[in-house]
Amino acid sequence: MDKKQRERLVLLVLVASVAIVLVFISWPFKDVIAITLLLAFILQYPTAWLEKRIHRRRGAILIVIVSIFAALAFVLLDIVYILYSEIASLSVSSENLDKLLNQGPQSLITSLSARISESLQVASLQGRISDILSTILNDVLASSTSVIERVIPNIPLYVVELVIVTLLLYYLLLRGKGFFDEMMTLVPAEYQTVVNRFLGHLRLIYYSLYVVNLGSSIVSGILAAVGYAILGVPYFITFAILIAIFGLIPVIGRAIVYVPLTLYYLLIGDPIKAVVLLVFSWAVLDQLTGLYILPMWAHRTGRVPQALTILAFTAPILALGPIGFVIGPAAYGLALALFRTYRETQQEKTLPAGS
Repeated sequence: MDKKQRERLVLLVLVASVAIVLVFISWPFKDVIAITLLLAFILQYPTAWLEKRIHRRRGAILIVIVSIFAALAFVLLDIVYILYSEIASLSVSSENLDKLLNQGPQSLITSLSARISESLQVASLQGRISDILSTILNDVLASSTSVIERVIPNIPLYVVELVIVTLLLYYLLLRGKGFFDEMMTLVPAEYQTVVNRFLGHLRLIYYSLYVVNLGSSIVSGILAAVGYAILGVPYFITFAILIAIFGLIPVIGRAIVYVPLTLYYLLIGDPIKAVVLLVFSWAVLDQLTGLYILPMWAHRTGRVPQALTILAFTAPILALGPIGFVIGPAAYGLALALFRTYRETQQEKTLPAGS
């Protein structure tokens, strides 16, 4: 081994050691880093669009980040409002039910001085309903209590993670491109063509997996808000937000929201609204966005197979939990980009031989 090879080996060992140390130190914040990278990739497009109009890079970044926080705050306040309204309604309904079960039947018994069989049957039915509701309520309260017990002690950690995400996101949107260009200069000249080709595939694939799906989900959320408002669905904005969130899961995502909503209207005895809601949700939210808007938008992107998209957004969630929604598409997209780069490289190698 000559001197030059020894220097390369020492440099390689040093770089690998530094990389291992950095991974070890940063591992507790792996979720934060993954979410930040995803947000930076998605938000670079609205930031660039806004920068062209206000001609201020920092101002565009701040407006985009503040808009994201405002949207999250609106969602949280909307959820709190719904919970408060439903709990207050439940409290009033409980008082009315208590009067109906206690005062009403008791007054009837006093005035008639006898129990009739019908009242016994009603009491039995009311007891069964009360038992069912009590069981459901206890299960919900137990689940909520366990979630609260896990969340409350970790609130300081969540605040720290939120601050880190915000700072990293601002830096990546401001200096990310320059840092990436500097990293590319470290790639040897003989490999830069292949690396640039791979990064080109990766960018298109990630654009299709993340940005196109997110855009079509937002469109479906807007259509859901308009349609549900016309149909008179309560809390239609909240259901529209849920449609937009679950719409990120291809094919079956939106059905997770509107199928239970349809069943709810069937159970409360409003089959006409249930059928109209189901037809509107399937035709407009699923078919229009899935078969027209999404393919039209994805036509100029990475053309990711639909089966791979479904697998990328579902299987990793079962394996990794909620963070799999971020890491899964990234891993599948990376594998697809590697495959396409390798295929094109091999095709270029065989062309001279074939000619």
